[in-house]
Parts: sequence; structure tokens; C-alpha cells
Amino acid sequence: MRIHGSKILQRRTDIKAKKNYQRYRPELQEDFCHICGYCGKHELVSHDGMRIDHFVPQSVDPGRITDYQNLVYACFRCNSKKYEHWPTNDKNIPNNGNAGFVDPTDVTYDTHLGRGVDGSIEYYTEVGKFMFEKAFRFDIRPTAQIWKASQMYELLDALDKNLEKKPKSERDRYIKVSLEFRQLNKFLFEWKE
Repeated sequence: MRIHGSKILQRRTDIKAKKNYQRYRPELQEDFCHICGYCGKHELVSHDGMRIDHFVPQSVDPGRITDYQNLVYACFRCNSKKYEHWPTNDKNIPNNGNAGFVDPTDVTYDTHLGRGVDGSIEYYTEVGKFMFEKAFRFDIRPTAQIWKASQMYELLDALDKNLEKKPKSERDRYIKVSLEFRQLNKFLFEWKE
């Protein structure tokens, strides 16, 4: 399964240039489907909020600070783990086949990282292993629970619409999912995810 599930992340190309990269937030939220580009966490289950990451770090390529094609909508945890890391030290080379990064909007992202049947993140290549173990530390993060919480949020959102008009079985399902979601959300809050 893909890290982003059925969501396709794609930066628009017809964006008007802005002087401050933070002003791109609404466009990035939409283009990244309200999820972290790196781990797929939904913004509404991100306890520390979402950030705007520079795929090629500002220290490596200061000329791309406001380049929309270099920005990634990312959760606080992924953003802080990646920070200024850029193993190749070459702004034009994101990875060397063993270490480095893949832009989450690139179709090859899915060849490096994906999800197991329980929703946990797994790697398939050496670059994926680097991102998994060294960069984002998915190996020590509760990625299965984050995925489940994100999926439950979307399910609750869908069930929420016109709940009073729905059959009792759907209302009961809503209550069950809502209780499970609250427990899972408490768990993630305690993990500071």
C-alpha cells in the first residue's frame, strides 16, 4: 500500500510567486491533500501541527527558499527529523542510491517507501531504508497508529454528515469509531506525535 493511500500529491505549476514561503500554506494544504508529504499523517491528527519543509534545505540552496516546487507540507515530526539533512551536499542530487531523499510528489516515492498491512511504514530500497531509519526515524515512531488515526478521522468526517438522518446501525458505527479514535488520539498525544 502507498504511504499516502489513495491520495495523489501533486504541486500545481501555475502558482503565482510569493515573497514569503509561509504564504503558500493554503495551496500546499490543498496540493498535499491535508497530509504530511513524508509520512501521510492527516493534519487534524498532528498534535504539533504542520510545517512547510524545504525539500532541498535552505542551507544547501538558498535560491529556492520561495520556490513552490521545493516546498513540502510536512508534519512537525517529519520536518524536525529531516531539518537541514542533505547527504549528497549537492543541491541537484537528492540521493546517491544509498542515502538521501525522494520528493514525496515524485512517482518514484512509492518505490522506496510504503505501508504494511497494519498501516506501518516500510522500506523497499536503500534510499527508503535511509529515510526510514536515519532521516524520519519511522522505525521508532508509531506509524501504524498514526495511519489508523488518520483513516479513522476521515471515516468519522464522512459519517458525521447528516448523522441524525442515518440508520441506527450507522449511528452505532459512528459511536464505536469515535470512541476508538479518542483512545488512539490520546495514545498519539502521549507519544507527542
